[in-house]
Amino acid sequence: MKNDKLKTGFAYIAFAALMLLIILNIGNKSVWGFFGNVISVFMPFIYGFLLAYILKFPFNFFEKKVFSKLPKKNKKLEFLVHPLSVISAFVSAIAVIVILMLIIVPQLVDSFAKLSGSISGYVKTLETALNDAVGWVNNKFKLDISIDKSTYGTLNKIAKYISGGSLTDLLKDAAGNLFPFALNTVKNVYTGAYNWIIGIVASVYFIASKDKLCRQIRKLTNAYLPKKWAEKAFEVTELSNTVCGNFIIGRVLDALIIGMLCYITLAVFQFDYAVLIAVVVGVTNIIPFFGPFLGAIPSAFLLLMVDPKECLWFVVIIVIIQQLDGNIIGPKVIGDRIGISGFWVLFSIIIGGGLFGVPGMFLGVPVFVIIYNLLSKNVNKRLKMKSITPLAEKIVQAEPESPKKKKKK
Repeated sequence: MKNDKLKTGFAYIAFAALMLLIILNIGNKSVWGFFGNVISVFMPFIYGFLLAYILKFPFNFFEKKVFSKLPKKNKKLEFLVHPLSVISAFVSAIAVIVILMLIIVPQLVDSFAKLSGSISGYVKTLETALNDAVGWVNNKFKLDISIDKSTYGTLNKIAKYISGGSLTDLLKDAAGNLFPFALNTVKNVYTGAYNWIIGIVASVYFIASKDKLCRQIRKLTNAYLPKKWAEKAFEVTELSNTVCGNFIIGRVLDALIIGMLCYITLAVFQFDYAVLIAVVVGVTNIIPFFGPFLGAIPSAFLLLMVDPKECLWFVVIIVIIQQLDGNIIGPKVIGDRIGISGFWVLFSIIIGGGLFGVPGMFLGVPVFVIIYNLLSKNVNKRLKMKSITPLAEKIVQAEPESPKKKKKK
């Protein structure tokens, strides 16, 4: 007993020392550079794990629903269930990606070609609308607001307002940084391609040897951690798997439905760039709460350059779609998959986005749900040990029984 307490004490001291070391060196670039290098080395395996985690859903479907019938017909075919499920999961994922690319990419290319050819006309339209709006404000409120009639003059004023320099200075700076930017872009593309290629290969091994890897990790955990810590680690892992799986499925399905609904609505009313806008709105909708705004603002600005009336109607349509999503589609698709209130969703998105950017905005919610559930269990356990009834239970117990319930008794 004393040895166990001594080991636990040393473990706490070591953990406290590690936290103190990190806090004291939090501004040291070499420390963060070291962690950054370690993460970059393991990045292909991180990509592989994430890809394998997403593909485990179609893998489980093929293994349990489709190929599980083979051993019933012939026991000799039992060894084919696992490899056929792996192959089917990857083939189905590739087929979905190829079909989406064949449908969406040509239309996106046409949209970008049309946009690049018409951008000068759109800028003039926007300038005209801006001048008309300023003239209306001057006449209505008896003001004397002036604005440059030339496109360059307008853009130059905007550039000075944003950065303090002229548009010419901004263009010179951009030209000076063009070569380093291009070099950095090529480097990032090469690194990303390498990580994804190795990640795809690693994901095949992750899925193919999923059960074996889980057994090995369980053995290592039981071998090197105390029993209580091992049980807690398994609890956290199981909860993380459930929460993250439900959240990812819910967000992807919700984004897909919103993207399709947006495209159908815009196509019916013959809006310009319907496919491009639907893709932007659908992809950004994966991010909870702020996603609709991130997709709607650039889309509305694009339509504002095309036709201000289209922009106005688009805003009305997107508000209606988001209301449907928030009150009908979202609760049906995601429903109780999250299990926390809207306030905590907003809280986790803001904290996650502030710490880790866009990935933090997406992953902040499931991470917070895990922490929330673990903390809730621990709080209830401690209250039970102290024989304290939670406030919610006290309120329920204090409510008087209705006359109907008394009559039934």
